[in-house]
Amino acid sequence: MKSLGMMTVNKTRNGILLAHIANSIPGVHLSKLMAILYLTDEHFMKLRGFPLTWFDYYVWVEGPVAPEVYGIRSGEFNEFVSASLGSGEDQFECVLTSRIDECQIQKGLKRDFSRRELAELDKLLGTFVSYSDQEFDRQIRHKDSLWHKAIANHTSHNLVFDEDCARSEVRIDFMDLFSDDDSRIETYQDALWTMQLQEQIEATANPQHKIQLRVVTPSEWEQYSNPIHMPVIP
Repeated sequence: MKSLGMMTVNKTRNGILLAHIANSIPGVHLSKLMAILYLTDEHFMKLRGFPLTWFDYYVWVEGPVAPEVYGIRSGEFNEFVSASLGSGEDQFECVLTSRIDECQIQKGLKRDFSRRELAELDKLLGTFVSYSDQEFDRQIRHKDSLWHKAIANHTSHNLVFDEDCARSEVRIDFMDLFSDDDSRIETYQDALWTMQLQEQIEATANPQHKIQLRVVTPSEWEQYSNPIHMPVIP
């Protein structure tokens, strides 16, 4: 089952994001790219109550992984990025494809992301660009991380990682970031409902109809709302 990160309204947006990261960090390894995406979504969850990409992340041996991003190896998001085996052992380097250039990336960023999202994203990338593999590992797999909590909450899966088993179907739950009375839970539920409704509309849309119903997504509401107006979803 595809995540909301792959629905029509998000796939192009996330492709632009992947291209932006690959352009900002030349030769970025796929493992580092996945870590950047996960930490970015975790940051936005803490900041405002809903993620930037809406990818689903699962417990793999190297940390939280979005399988659809891992699929870059086999051609996923090939309109934006591609991955080839680099000099390191089993290290795939992600680069822009010939179908997109920096001008198109900048145009897509301004179209699909709010100013606030881009400002936060720039700060994060400015930090992540200098992270070593060890620093990423400390950030995503420390003893209080969601990766560890997911394993602890699913002991019935008997998760034991070895050479033959490096993946699992255990999904990371961002709600574990919040206490039961945290107001961001309601914000997340509202945003999730909006995204799921939009997915249903996209799935049933008839392209022959000239008028199409479309729900404004949380990020679009943030982008186009009056700067002096405080949106319902911050």
